Amino acid sequence: MSNIIELKNNSNMNIHMSNGTTSVFITVLGLSGTRLAKTDDEKKLLVWILEKDQSKCGIGTVGFAISEMPWVKENFENQKIFMLEVVKGVKEKLGWETLDYTPNEKIIFPCIDTFSDMVKELKKADIDENAIEEWENACENSEPMFNGYPVCKEHNVLLTIFGCHVCND
Repeated sequence: MSNIIELKNNSNMNIHMSNGTTSVFITVLGLSGTRLAKTDDEKKLLVWILEKDQSKCGIGTVGFAISEMPWVKENFENQKIFMLEVVKGVKEKLGWETLDYTPNEKIIFPCIDTFSDMVKELKKADIDENAIEEWENACENSEPMFNGYPVCKEHNVLLTIFGCHVCND
């Protein structure tokens, strides 16, 4: 089994990753992004990504379309800039010192580069507002993102309904 991350549903722009690579991919995005996020909109994007936790959702079931992320149309360009900064942080290994392993750059960096290309390619018209609304409606008031966006004390990564993605990995 594997996971596919694509620009939008049925897009030719995509990343095919093994389950292990997917977990590391999400971990390094979360580590970098949590350290860089300042606004609630930025933190919400990261929580959405970090919820793609195979230890809780099942292996091979966490692929997604970037167009389904909780983008805010009024702040879309700033959010894209933020996500590209997150990618830059991954390449600088931001937060990796908290891991008990070293991610394989030869495997992860090409995936991160393709993710960056897809973020650059995403247009405001591509945003899947139905998917965003469905996710937001499924969220409960008790979830961490509605309670100040707490972070894991050990990994300094945003918590999700499943806890810390890095601890779970």
